[in-house]
Amino acid sequence: MTGFQLRRLQITGLNVADAEIEFGPGLNVVSGASDTGKSYLVETIDFMLGGGTPPRQIPESRGYDNARLSIIAHDGRGFELTRALQGGDFLLAELGAPGTAGPVTLGSRHSASTEENISTFLLRLVGLDGKRVRKNAQNELQNLSFRNLAHLVVIDEESIIKKGSPIHTGESTQRTVQASIFKLLLTGQDDSALIAAKKPIIAKAELEAQIALLDQLIADYERELGGSTQDPAGLDGQLERLSASIIQSERALSIERSAFEQQERQRRAAWQTRDEGLARQAEIAGLLERFALLNEHYGSDLDRLEAVSEAGFFFVALDAGTCPLCGAPAGDHRHDGVPHDGDIVALRAACDREIAKIRQLQAELTQAVGDLNAEEAELRTRLEAARLAFREADALVRETLAPALSAARAENSRLLETRSEVRQALSLVERIADLRRKRADAQAALGTAGRISDDRPGLPPASVQAFSASVEELLVAWHFPHEKPIYFDERGQDLVLGSRRRGEQGKGLRALTHAAFSLGLEQTCRNLRLPAIGFVMLDSPLVTFREAEAEEAGLDAGARLEVKQAFYRDLASRIRTDQVIIVENEDPEVGLRGAIVSHIFTKRLDQGRAGFFPIRPAPAIFGAEQQSG
Repeated sequence: MTGFQLRRLQITGLNVADAEIEFGPGLNVVSGASDTGKSYLVETIDFMLGGGTPPRQIPESRGYDNARLSIIAHDGRGFELTRALQGGDFLLAELGAPGTAGPVTLGSRHSASTEENISTFLLRLVGLDGKRVRKNAQNELQNLSFRNLAHLVVIDEESIIKKGSPIHTGESTQRTVQASIFKLLLTGQDDSALIAAKKPIIAKAELEAQIALLDQLIADYERELGGSTQDPAGLDGQLERLSASIIQSERALSIERSAFEQQERQRRAAWQTRDEGLARQAEIAGLLERFALLNEHYGSDLDRLEAVSEAGFFFVALDAGTCPLCGAPAGDHRHDGVPHDGDIVALRAACDREIAKIRQLQAELTQAVGDLNAEEAELRTRLEAARLAFREADALVRETLAPALSAARAENSRLLETRSEVRQALSLVERIADLRRKRADAQAALGTAGRISDDRPGLPPASVQAFSASVEELLVAWHFPHEKPIYFDERGQDLVLGSRRRGEQGKGLRALTHAAFSLGLEQTCRNLRLPAIGFVMLDSPLVTFREAEAEEAGLDAGARLEVKQAFYRDLASRIRTDQVIIVENEDPEVGLRGAIVSHIFTKRLDQGRAGFFPIRPAPAIFGAEQQSG
């Protein structure tokens, strides 16, 4: 839960006894005769909650210069606020918390640049710190201040009987803010999401500048359009004809491209055949050179083998003799490292076999050379055919197909470019038409630029119903004479009781319905689990409920008394978690005083408490004691 309650108000000064009063949770009643300081008490509490106007000076307040207000938050923390009665900033001290720092200064005004001030401190206790509310019809916002809420919970004797809505203080410049605050309390949602509207003079100047800019743009686009075409109305037909021509052009371009590509493939195939033939021709020439060398080797080998075979024939025919090395007879000697005599016949046979093998290889080589020569001759024929095919294809591509394809591409590009120009011209036509529409809208808006509406977003029906039900519940419990149903009229920002508006009743009835309004708002916030202030202080809700209004309502004297006592009895049993402080001439019945916090100012020294201020002996020449308030 959020909020706080009042616990003690103390007024101090030099050489005077302290004036103080204690409050508790639930119902508190400060009652008694006039001129006992009751109204001064209400003014001082409002002043200690950030009010800018000090309490009015009365004779009994002479010599008092300082005020202390003790409050307790719903989380149990206690605080004491101290302020000079002449005004100025506050001193804040936390009570009963071990190890807390000394008093801190709180500014008396709610300023965005000063975070520590009385308003932000109290709003933090209530759970509404940092909220933003709408302050005018342009949706400009302002930070919520506790002073925006104070008139809803501290209701003085003049405000409680006013004909206007309890939501409003009567200041015309604050009506939008106060309606927004009522919505905030019933919904828990502030207006920070609203986007501020421009002031009428600024909005009109911007519209005029916008119209001038639109006129300039329209003139520029019309000049550009005039350079593109002399017949803007015929652009659609021209675009259709161009589209048909482009289709035909693309079809012709496709045919030309297909013929070109086919002939290009043939040209590449002829060139590839030529390249492959030349490569093979070079390969054959290389083979023939190597084969010629091989054939020479074969001839050299044959000459050597034939020479060996012929030498062996003559060697066998020689006579045997002595060894030319050692002179020993043939066959009877050996020399280290020198082989013995071989078999000449076998050697000749081996030579003959090798000669036959080489001659066979020569024959095969001759056959291979012949095949290569034949292949080379065939290659020359194929190469010549490939050259002819390439020249024919190349000539067809370069002289016929390429120019035709280039011409088809150029025609297609020309048509596409023309279509692009026509589309651009059509875009200019559409842009000009769009700008003319915007100019017409701006011109129309210019006529209403100075008119503003203060329409507010409606309250959720569930919240309105809950609030209306809370007010009716209170009035029924108080035996208040009223028509049904009771509902909150959003347009009038006030209660309607059956067929009569609250403000149309007499003063006494207005005071009681104002009390029901304020208490019902607090009760609704609690029921909806929304931030609530935690206390309500009502000054004189019953004193004006006099005979004239009672007779108007059809009540006799007994019924009038029953309304007043039902008022006290209901609040004594109803108020538990919050606090209600009633300042009234009418005393609660004796049987209730033990269940509530009751202070009765008797105006006499010999009976109970005389008044808020201790009575000081008067100078002898005066002989009377008086308290004002």
